[in-house]
Amino acid sequence: MAEHRPVDFWRGDFGSDYIGRNTADAAAVRQRTRSWGCYLQNILPDLPRSILEVGCSIGINLRALNNLVDADLHGLEPNDAARRVLAEEGVLPKSHIHEGEAKSLPFKNGQFEMTFTTGVLIHVPPSELPAAMDELYRVSSKYILMSEYFAHEPEEKSYRGQQGLLFKRDFGGFMLDRHPDLTIVDYGFQWMRGGAADNGHWWLFRK
Repeated sequence: MAEHRPVDFWRGDFGSDYIGRNTADAAAVRQRTRSWGCYLQNILPDLPRSILEVGCSIGINLRALNNLVDADLHGLEPNDAARRVLAEEGVLPKSHIHEGEAKSLPFKNGQFEMTFTTGVLIHVPPSELPAAMDELYRVSSKYILMSEYFAHEPEEKSYRGQQGLLFKRDFGGFMLDRHPDLTIVDYGFQWMRGGAADNGHWWLFRK
């Protein structure tokens, strides 16, 4: 029997079920819009003109960004059902909806002024994380943003009864260790009790 990789879960019914738990209603988009206001506040004079979200699901972040920036938005997502929602609801033009995974992005070096993930790197297995980080770096010409669960030391957590699908660490530190030429623009913590969609740390770097 062929071995299943974690991304195969997200391509199948497990990933499609995620869509039902994370609807892109007005309240969800408002939450993400507030978060993005925080992420972008220190680069307002130099907002990116092209942005790629890696692991965009049904595009809650992309809908929020549409409220804040005048940029060419693209989304990469392994799940077919999520990509159909993006197209059917007009979140992105079909040509801007891409199939793929974080460790091998189908784009040119520096194709986007910003690349980002929110709650995606936590689902990348440690063996594939270096490649995923390097790809975020490679296809960005200016900014890299990550919003993920934090842990001082790498640790694995059970996720909806499954093992091998959720990993916490200092993702910002990991990125800086791999690419020490990056400059820290800003970082912070999003708190659910303060109105955020989830509890998570975020990091914004400039190349």
